[in-house]
Amino acid sequence: MDIDLKSFFDEVDHCILLQLLYRKVKCRLTLRLIRKWMRAPIEINGKLVKRRKGVPQGSPLSPLLSNIMLNELDKEMEHRGLRYVRYADDFSIYTKSESIARKTGNSIYLFLKNKLKLPINREKSGIRKPVNFTILGYSFVPTYVKGEKGKYQLVVSGKSWESIKEKVKTITRKTTPMTFDERIQKLKETTQGWLNYFRMASIYGKLKELDGWLRNRLRYCIWSR
Repeated sequence: MDIDLKSFFDEVDHCILLQLLYRKVKCRLTLRLIRKWMRAPIEINGKLVKRRKGVPQGSPLSPLLSNIMLNELDKEMEHRGLRYVRYADDFSIYTKSESIARKTGNSIYLFLKNKLKLPINREKSGIRKPVNFTILGYSFVPTYVKGEKGKYQLVVSGKSWESIKEKVKTITRKTTPMTFDERIQKLKETTQGWLNYFRMASIYGKLKELDGWLRNRLRYCIWSR
């Protein structure tokens, strides 16, 4: 069940968020400062208007406050024993059948609407089959193991694979202002970061392909020196 929150950062309810903060933070001065920050006026049609909901973006405080709000969603899904993945306002729930997914999606929709006052983008939300779904750079493919029907494994999505290749191209391009040693160091950093991020996926085939591709690009760099 893929659920997209509609304009999440613009829809955060100030009263609910401040109540959640008050459970842990008893300092009235701190709460007053946070409240003033959330109410910072925005310009609409040339006039400054105070915010009545939502949190200003572009500050380290914005994702922190948003996670405090969505932590309530995490606790609700854990209480129900659901399998889910959430990163900021992007989250999905995994069930064994379409009927369970539909029932779960409806109940979570009501929780978001009634408890957190957060609307859902119905056009972008829905029930997806694993092979038609990507999340945070990962995709799903069947395991193709005899006797394992309906099981899937994580793989690198096509978009993420093209992204790493484009980064390598940029680093090894002769017009990029770097010394050969700097290119090698940058390649190490980029590929190591990519490997660390996708370590949960089945990437043996991609690693072999990436290794061959890197060797060709490095030969190109050497001949271009």
